[in-house]
Amino acid sequence: MENPPLFIYSPRYIQFDYGRDHPLRLFRLKLAVDLMEHYGLLSPPVEKAKPEEIDDETLLTFHDPSYLETLKKADEEGIPYPSMGLGNSDNPVFPGMYTLSRLVVGGTMVGTLKALEGRRVFHIGGGMHHARPSKAEGFCYLNDIVIALKDALNKGAKVLYLDIDAHHCDAVQEAFYEDPRVLVVSFHQYGPDTYPGTGALEELGEGEGKGYNLNLPLNRYTEDETLWWAYQELVPPLLEAFQPDLLFTQLGVDAHKDDPLTTLFLTTGFYERLAQDLASRWQGPWMAVGGGGYDMVNVARIWTLMWGIMVGKEVPDTLPESFLRISRMEGYDGPTIRDVPGWSGALSHVPKTLKPRVEFLKEHCPLLG
Repeated sequence: MENPPLFIYSPRYIQFDYGRDHPLRLFRLKLAVDLMEHYGLLSPPVEKAKPEEIDDETLLTFHDPSYLETLKKADEEGIPYPSMGLGNSDNPVFPGMYTLSRLVVGGTMVGTLKALEGRRVFHIGGGMHHARPSKAEGFCYLNDIVIALKDALNKGAKVLYLDIDAHHCDAVQEAFYEDPRVLVVSFHQYGPDTYPGTGALEELGEGEGKGYNLNLPLNRYTEDETLWWAYQELVPPLLEAFQPDLLFTQLGVDAHKDDPLTTLFLTTGFYERLAQDLASRWQGPWMAVGGGGYDMVNVARIWTLMWGIMVGKEVPDTLPESFLRISRMEGYDGPTIRDVPGWSGALSHVPKTLKPRVEFLKEHCPLLG
């Protein structure tokens, strides 16, 4: 691509705090940025930008006015509003939460605009795919993804949205459930005890959007080789058939085997392989956002590997001592950025539960027929 890659991050992100016991620690963003800088992944020709707080008019393209007023009031007064999801253990009320959320939306908005110019862009602080029009959900107060995608549609783009977060992209699915201009593809853990409880195989879209919403529910302990097989069966053919104007990826990494909130079993090898495949296969505009990931050492390692591939730079395996000092305190004493052993590249079997799910999606998606 002619235009240089763009990395979006603000040091302001780590000024905010969900609370001491909350699993979403914003320091993980700085840890990832520091690691990327160590490997030279943020040096020219990579460009850097800091997000600005988005205006309320833009937020109203998805969120209800009453919710925005309540979110602002909860921030200013420190008052919970349970009916709108504000003040519970997932979505605590904390100082600056409205400002933080507007920064996140601003970063994804400007990143998507820049991506449409023909760039690869990563907004590390984005990816809040659970926020509803009038309710905070799943650590998410404002939905940067839906707002940015709506703007892209208004500019005439059609989008392939790929979400690899361990939790289903429920609010994104709902926003575009009847719209064939956004092809939503989600790989996520699914079961009676898994948040948010949506993302069943049969949720295929409605009306003109029927067959343009594809969910691949994953059983507990799904490993690299299993998901890699499914990815190859679905995503490359979809990219070829749909020919989007924008590839938009939510790169949540909470499907990693050591994540404290989920029970999938991926390693850094899967994430690296996926990024390599997309980078080699897709030369058009690519917007990436962060998302879930609650072991901050793994977040930093995986996003660094993926960004390195997006910008075409090899990432050495040895971690710097400055990173290891922190990682040891977090329980990771491995000296390498990649898990050992890494991705094996050999599929010994296709699980009996996954193959029929992939075949079902092929049968019901007009792009895969």
